[in-house]
Amino acid sequence: LPEEDREALAQAEPGQERRAALNRLLLPDPAAGKEEAEESYGDVSVIPTKPFFYGIEEGQELDLDLQPGVRLHVALEAISEADQRGLRALIITVNGQARSVDAQDRSLEPETPATEKADPNEEGHVAAPMTGAVTLAVEEGEEVEEGQQLGTMEAMKMESSISAPVSGTVERIAIASGTNVESGDLLLVLETS
Repeated sequence: LPEEDREALAQAEPGQERRAALNRLLLPDPAAGKEEAEESYGDVSVIPTKPFFYGIEEGQELDLDLQPGVRLHVALEAISEADQRGLRALIITVNGQARSVDAQDRSLEPETPATEKADPNEEGHVAAPMTGAVTLAVEEGEEVEEGQQLGTMEAMKMESSISAPVSGTVERIAIASGTNVESGDLLLVLETS
């Protein structure tokens, strides 16, 4: 083992921390994928195998022990019909409090094509700040300055402006003006110099 790996193992506490360090050393790609998934979704090891892989049925309840003394009671109350995007609204209760969650039904072909999502790591990607109708005021090839208004978003009779995060050239417009978008959808791509 290289010296820095030996030091990482020596400094790791026995138990989970040491196991995680060994995983990173012996299986770097799978360990990185697991850590990334845990950052996004939390510790899913508390979900029983069958519900994890196949979901739960309407009316089914689960008790999830997140840690000693912390238990969540989750129940799936209702599932709506799919909309034109293939999304279903799931009504779930978590410890007795009802919540609505949208989920993509992968068994259906959406009537409207899925929109491209903006990559938060790409400085030239301009994302929709909220759900609503977008009107763009720029064209491909146009030079824009940082902070310049690129268009507007309208949602629930409120209008907000979309500003350029960086200076550059409009390389590509990802959606048509007047389109309804979801928060995080890619609106346009700026080529920075």
